[in-house]
Amino acid sequence: MSSRKELAGVRIDICSLREALHRIEDYVKSEGLHVVESVSMRTIVTAGEDGVVRQCLDEMDLVIPSDKEILLELGVTSRQWLDEAREHRFAYEALRTVARERHSIYLLTEKREQMDRLCQYMEESFGDYSGICGDAVWEECEGDTERIVNEINAVAPHMLLVMLPTPVQETFLAEHRKMLNIRLWFGVGTENPFAGRKTKPVGAIRKLLAHRKMKQQIQSSKEEI
Repeated sequence: MSSRKELAGVRIDICSLREALHRIEDYVKSEGLHVVESVSMRTIVTAGEDGVVRQCLDEMDLVIPSDKEILLELGVTSRQWLDEAREHRFAYEALRTVARERHSIYLLTEKREQMDRLCQYMEESFGDYSGICGDAVWEECEGDTERIVNEINAVAPHMLLVMLPTPVQETFLAEHRKMLNIRLWFGVGTENPFAGRKTKPVGAIRKLLAHRKMKQQIQSSKEEI
């Protein structure tokens, strides 16, 4: 059974990997836009400081933690669930689920090197069944978000896979959600490698600092109650 909890004022969905993937399957087959995001500790911290990000997360269909530290703060002790978060299994399995069904996928990354690694990863993982129907690199569009939206809508993908930093990722969604002709927005941020494969994980020091900031945010949230 799934449950919705709150951490430092941010809603988080706690559910098994199987249930989360079932919801992904339903979303990509259903009409209308569904929004899913895999959030890191950095996202939690930013949401505590940015009302747009916090509201954006609150309005999403599914918010899954990508760091095991988030689960621990919420009292989740299942070794399987902690390992799945540590290995970023949800991001990988969700992408595999969509690719396996041959649904179309549009890629949006922050930098060109991220796009190159992502395309290589998908080719090695899914071969001719990767379903990529288009791509855009944020830094190469020079802030022309309407151009990105138009290019996405031109191919109307089943899934838009977004790898942008917080709060850019959530702000882009908040501003253009009503314009996007897609079925599933899947935001994974820039810190979330697919199960630790093909991309470099977040450095230990950066992760430690993010954990410390998240703890401070949680404490501040409790003091405000």
